[in-house]
Amino acid sequence: MQTNNDAETRLLESALTLFSEKGYEGTSIREIIEGANVTRPVLYYYFTNKEDLFRRLLEPALAEYTRSLQEIQDSYAEVIGRLKAIVRETFRFTEKNPKGVRLILQLYFSPPKGGPKLDKSIYRLRRFRLLEEIMQEGLDKGELAGGDAQSLALILIGMMDAYIMAKSYLPDRHLSSELAEGLVDLFYWGACYKENPPTILQSPFKYV
Repeated sequence: MQTNNDAETRLLESALTLFSEKGYEGTSIREIIEGANVTRPVLYYYFTNKEDLFRRLLEPALAEYTRSLQEIQDSYAEVIGRLKAIVRETFRFTEKNPKGVRLILQLYFSPPKGGPKLDKSIYRLRRFRLLEEIMQEGLDKGELAGGDAQSLALILIGMMDAYIMAKSYLPDRHLSSELAEGLVDLFYWGACYKENPPTILQSPFKYV
């Protein structure tokens, strides 16, 4: 996190820690300024309010993630290759930015009238639209079947996010590239019995 001012940096770091640990609604301005060791006027010099702080933390993280997904979309020809790369990148991003990912999850899963007063649909739809486009291409090419593009996108997102949420509660567990690829194999080939299945998932959370 780079800013031109030490007080601004401390405020962002304090807010990120508190939002990720206590949630947006559970964090107060008083706690943020105490964590940053600044006064209330200093906070309002750099930020309009708590929502502005949340947005300043959220948008760079989402922009980095969205940019990496778009690069994947442009770099792979086969649908399964793209999907595996997207889940690998999602898990890598989660491992690299655990606090930022918790902010994103808060935005995705907060009730419509809860959390920061942002246009949440804009943020929620970025990843969904990209995956929907890939699923539609797979359907058009005959690589996928079993549902329309939106349904398939929702299914894969649900599988990914279940692991990401588990990771947020158990940060010592690792979301590996092998797990990402196995998840997509399960999505792509299905869970029906096969004598030689392409993947056998081993959950890092199985002993919980």
